[in-house]
Amino acid sequence: MERYEALNVFARPVDMAIGGVMKAAKAVGAYEPVREWLYGRIKSGLLAGFKKKNNLEVIGLENVPPDSGAIIAANHQSWLDAQVLGSSSERDLHFIAKNDFVEWPVLSKFIELTESVYIRRGGDAEGLADVIERLKEGWLIAIFPEGTIAGEEETGRDQLDPRTGLLKGHSGMVRMAIAGGVPIIPVGISGTGQALPPEAYPRLEMPPLQKSIPVTIRYGKPIYFNGYSIDSIDRETLRRLTDDVMIEISKLVDHDRCFIPLEVPLKEPDTTGIVYYPETKKKAQFGVLVLHGFTSHLDCVRGIEPFVKELGIPYRFPILRGHGTVPHDLVGVTAQDWYDDAEAALNELLEHCEQVIVCGLSMGGLVALELGMNHKEEISNVVLIAPALKFADRLTTLTPLLSKMFKFWESPDSYNDAELEKERNRNYRIFATGSFASLYKYARKIEKRLDEFDRPVLILHSKKDKVIAPRAARIIYSKIATPSAQKKIVWFKRSGHEMCLDLEAEAVLRTIGDHIAQAVKDGQD
Repeated sequence: MERYEALNVFARPVDMAIGGVMKAAKAVGAYEPVREWLYGRIKSGLLAGFKKKNNLEVIGLENVPPDSGAIIAANHQSWLDAQVLGSSSERDLHFIAKNDFVEWPVLSKFIELTESVYIRRGGDAEGLADVIERLKEGWLIAIFPEGTIAGEEETGRDQLDPRTGLLKGHSGMVRMAIAGGVPIIPVGISGTGQALPPEAYPRLEMPPLQKSIPVTIRYGKPIYFNGYSIDSIDRETLRRLTDDVMIEISKLVDHDRCFIPLEVPLKEPDTTGIVYYPETKKKAQFGVLVLHGFTSHLDCVRGIEPFVKELGIPYRFPILRGHGTVPHDLVGVTAQDWYDDAEAALNELLEHCEQVIVCGLSMGGLVALELGMNHKEEISNVVLIAPALKFADRLTTLTPLLSKMFKFWESPDSYNDAELEKERNRNYRIFATGSFASLYKYARKIEKRLDEFDRPVLILHSKKDKVIAPRAARIIYSKIATPSAQKKIVWFKRSGHEMCLDLEAEAVLRTIGDHIAQAVKDGQD
């Protein structure tokens, strides 16, 4: 039994209660009015809940025909999609459901209450014929043409169509529309993938809790198939028409509000980072290596680049293992992998310069410390930005346990300005708990070795950091072997953890840039 199927045990009492009411109604010949009453109560309750919890917004309902048949074709990101779509429709909406759900408690009752149609996977001519007849009779039937949710079952997000950011659509919807003589209404659902992603349910790889994330439904203009006949249409034309519908659905989706935000058309992920080597045969005296943090995007340290580039020296901003793509790529990645990647970038940089100044944000700060311990001759100076030695959340002490219960956890709030976070945050929204467990262990390892570090160092930290405890800076300052004249802490008072992007970003970046410039100048004197 799958973990999510075990949850069905808790749904049995509700299923029995609804089933008992429906059975009694059938026995006394009052099934239809009771069904309509139950359906209405559930629909209005769901709608009120989504409006309150998810600030549900519905746009374009005027595109739905008031009384004739049509197919509502929507994208599929979450198990909330059918509930959101069904409760927000002014007309009764009937779904096409997988035959697997016949035995599911509660869900099977909702399918019955909405008079939806079961379809067997792999082909169901009888079921499709039933749908076509209902369409001809004026029913409004909803379908998720992707067939499943990307990230659910064995369908990974790597299977998304680059043109649409959606899974490839099944052509059955176009067949049914042509055969039934009805239009397809494309619908884009945005926000449900963040409110309840498949990692939360059904995979249960993170706590199955619905989040208060805004949800938007956009109904597009009807797509008609006049002039096409189901008896003469060829496979190539059918595929083209299906792809056209998927493109129209994609246009209605806010892809940056997906569980894993997307840029459509999809781009190949950057796994190299930022590299700059001046065109000269002579080695530079100094180079700069900049390391990002855990779950971080390169944008979190990219602001350092202009200051370094102005010096005309070589530099590297590598993307460490598991980053720059999707959160799932962090699964199985350890601190040793990050160190190995950073050391490889250091060695490559040393082919273009004699010594390196290393800057590290958060996790990258721990890696910078270890590089300084292991490469004393090659590293001339270190800058630590909110180094991840001590975590602010006390739940981190439960990391070994939580990593066994859940594969993923929601990333903490690393900004103190909500608007800046909305505008600038490209970090992973979740993290692999096993990978974080390795980071947690790595922090304790580095703390035990701090007395081995003797490089000149600048430490920047914010008093308002809610991810890394500010005392981490004091511990590092007091335990390292660097002479007092060569170590310094600069405190900031308003920034969140992402110091290079949050409230005091300009001052933070200027402080780092000035320090690097001074280190280069002092080394050249």
